[in-house]
Amino acid sequence: MTIREGRFGAHRRLSLEVRAAGARMGGRNPVLVQSMTTTLTKDVEATVAQTVGLARAGCELVRITTPTQADAACLEEIVRKVRAQGVDVPVCADIHFQPAAAFEAVKWADKVRVNPGNFVDAKTAYGFQKEFGDEVYERGLQKISDKFRPLVRMARERGVALRIGTNHGSLSDRILARFGDTPEGMVVSALEYLAVCEDEGFDQVVFSMKSSNPKVAIQCYRMLVDRLEQGGHKAYPIHLGVTEAGEGRDGRLKSAVGIGSLLLDGIGDTVRVSLTEDPVEEIPVARELVAACERPFAPAALSDFAGRPLESSEVAESLDPLGFRRRDSLPVRVGEVDAGLSNAVRVGGGATEEAPNKDRAVEWRDGALPVFVLESAAVPSGLAEAVRAGTPCELRLASLAGLAALPSLPASNQYVFSVDPSLGPWGVRRAVAGLESAGFRPPLLLRWRLDGSERDQLLAASTLGGLLCDGYGDLVRIEDPAGDGVGLSYDLLQCAGARRSKAEFVSCPSCGRTLFDLVTTSARIREKTGHLKDVSIAIMGCIVNGPGEMADADFGYVGGTPGTVNLYVRRDCVRRSVPETDAPDALVALIREHGRWIDP
Repeated sequence: MTIREGRFGAHRRLSLEVRAAGARMGGRNPVLVQSMTTTLTKDVEATVAQTVGLARAGCELVRITTPTQADAACLEEIVRKVRAQGVDVPVCADIHFQPAAAFEAVKWADKVRVNPGNFVDAKTAYGFQKEFGDEVYERGLQKISDKFRPLVRMARERGVALRIGTNHGSLSDRILARFGDTPEGMVVSALEYLAVCEDEGFDQVVFSMKSSNPKVAIQCYRMLVDRLEQGGHKAYPIHLGVTEAGEGRDGRLKSAVGIGSLLLDGIGDTVRVSLTEDPVEEIPVARELVAACERPFAPAALSDFAGRPLESSEVAESLDPLGFRRRDSLPVRVGEVDAGLSNAVRVGGGATEEAPNKDRAVEWRDGALPVFVLESAAVPSGLAEAVRAGTPCELRLASLAGLAALPSLPASNQYVFSVDPSLGPWGVRRAVAGLESAGFRPPLLLRWRLDGSERDQLLAASTLGGLLCDGYGDLVRIEDPAGDGVGLSYDLLQCAGARRSKAEFVSCPSCGRTLFDLVTTSARIREKTGHLKDVSIAIMGCIVNGPGEMADADFGYVGGTPGTVNLYVRRDCVRRSVPETDAPDALVALIREHGRWIDP
């Protein structure tokens, strides 16, 4: 399946089956749900207990960090004790920086994850070199072959799967120098390791392309799938995740935007929802997300959320699914605000709905526009009169049959267009393509009426958030029976990188490398800084992805050594070894120093 084939009606990409003990990823298997322990790996009893707890909560593969060879050696006892309790969940070893740990882990684990950004290309690999000519770049490829090839051979001999897991926050200096901090750099980094696997005839490979920015993650995964297809490679399984998604509703929404939108595109064979919470809390969220968004395999008939068939279309989409460009639209006055063109995505509410606060205003209300429904080739009654009067109107597509009315619509630059949510993202893309081919470029209104369930909220975030990450959407209206549609709309816009209305927190989910309690620390920092609007703060447990994932954050709070924290401004470390007890207040002081503090 090519990326563009799934835009107007996705079926699930049929990938190669990869085995990790009893787990099956890819092929025609259901999407597999996994998580990761947060204990110190050398604390064998705690790690065993958490592994067993995750498995009994429905986790189908458990990843355990192995930062050193000694940690990796602990896997022997961990796996033995887990199996002694009658739990056969496969175990994946997570490797960063130390190839020796990987060679130890492959003896005991069912799957080994390596990070192309630091498995060979550590910061000191080239003497802190920043310029990489062709000769030095090729030398880097040879290093990958020399150090990674023996691991591939061991994995093949022992029947162990490998995950090539690229992270946006830990690209190597060699890749950064040539490709920059880009999706292309992430994909190239992963394919360099795949070349070694394929040269060895080893195909038990799973890929991941993780970022704390859902928009970046979506582009990376799509580009990877496209490059695999265009390069004639096997359709290797894809592990989906948004790293450092955070906690609470924001963490769930951000994960849904990055993971669910790809599942709706038909991409994804295994998922991990990364929350700054107890890892057991990740499992039900991941299961609900998969249940909401998983697509059928071809040749099953493609259908929308209401079960109606989605037929093929010859009309091309104007936006590139491998990049981001906000869709071009004409401006239209909606209530008291202008929508479309370069205006912010506007948030709507009910007639009496109250705004959460002054930074999250209700910018237009139901009833601001007369609604005309397109459901057949017939032009809705009264539309021509409204157009002659110069009245802005909402055209609402009820079904794809309504596209037949487009050639007959009266010409107007005062239309706002919406699509019934049951048509899914495929219906939105197809409808907009039809509009543009008919000569209309109205602002697009994204609508959703929640049913009150977590699954529906995740599906809404996956659908609307994914469209926003593509560049679709000029207005948003979410109807929520709990009365929080406006707040949810602003949260979704922030998670999709479309509009900021509150402080942005990037926080990792914790693991055995974490140097402080992330849950309590994140809560303390949110309490002190959550009132800020235009500030982003990254709260990272260690240096593996911390400095890199802070690329888009204004300030960083990163575990340095046990009991101390390093503080960053962007990617620059400006305070080292701050005692953990003092670090939250030191962060506030740093924000003040840079003129970004506002008293609550």
